[in-house]
Amino acid sequence: MSSQDPGHADGTTEQRVTRPTYQQEHRSYLLRLWHAGGDGGWRASLQSIPAGERHMFADLESLLAFLFSLSQ
Repeated sequence: MSSQDPGHADGTTEQRVTRPTYQQEHRSYLLRLWHAGGDGGWRASLQSIPAGERHMFADLESLLAFLFSLSQ
C-alpha cells in the first residue's frame, strides 16, 4: 500500500465518485423517437423538463437542426 492509497485493513480501497460541477447553462429534455408507418421515416418530440414545452419534429434532420440552434 502506498501513502496515496492507504486502503482498508481487509485490503480493499475506497473509490470516490466526483461529480462534475455545472458552471454553464444547461437544458433538460425528454426525447421521444418513433418510426412512422407509411413513409418509414422517424418522428421525434422533445419536451422541456422544467417548463413542459413540447417540440414536434417530422424527421431527424429537423430535430438535429433544433438541437444545434440551442447550442448557438
